[in-house]
Amino acid sequence: MRTSHDIRKKQTELSEQEIKNLQSIIEEIKFILEQKKINEDILTKLTNILTTINSLKENYMWRIIRAAKQNHMLD
Repeated sequence: MRTSHDIRKKQTELSEQEIKNLQSIIEEIKFILEQKKINEDILTKLTNILTTINSLKENYMWRIIRAAKQNHMLD
């Protein structure tokens, strides 16, 4: 049986895919900074970054809501 500590820990840990997504965003931002120009490719990269960040935010929000429904307090 899982303890409440195990549940809290699982709820707050980043998954491998989330870490990869964040690292990818970092690389995209570095690329944009190196280009020092705005073009269609940069605009597409910025749009993709925003979409990924919004998706992560939504996932985190739902994690917190599910935990709250289960009466678990998160750290």
